Amino acid sequence: MRFEYTNKVRCTKEEAWQFIIDLERRPDWIHFMEKCYWTDKKPGMIGSRYQEKEVFLGIPLNINYEITAWKDHEQMSSKCMMPPFYPVVDVIVKEEENGCLCSLVVNAKMGPFVLVPEKFLRKQVDALVQPLVDKFIEILENETELNLEYF
Repeated sequence: MRFEYTNKVRCTKEEAWQFIIDLERRPDWIHFMEKCYWTDKKPGMIGSRYQEKEVFLGIPLNINYEITAWKDHEQMSSKCMMPPFYPVVDVIVKEEENGCLCSLVVNAKMGPFVLVPEKFLRKQVDALVQPLVDKFIEILENETELNLEYF
């Protein structure tokens, strides 16, 4: 199942990219994350790994990811190593007039949730993801030079 969130952000593409790849700052905008850090950083980034320490539904989790695609200042794709879902998470940044477009795309195998109606699953995922998307935009726009031009 594919979940996509695309938003215009009043910042430069470079500012958005730097915020996205700063793993240590992810808990600032991902409400269920306690810590995020590189566990194995490789030249060119493909094959690099990182770990997220999260508390999800009251359950502490250590979730490992591996970078599968990297286009500097454009795209970072990671495969989550969490069975049975193994979601692939794409973060894409595109230049836009007066800002940039930031997209978060999650493609997940639904495993045991395959029998749950898609409309219900989408509603649950939206309720989880939309607050982090909103916080991402809020922090980034408050910290960027481009946003100052609007005031």
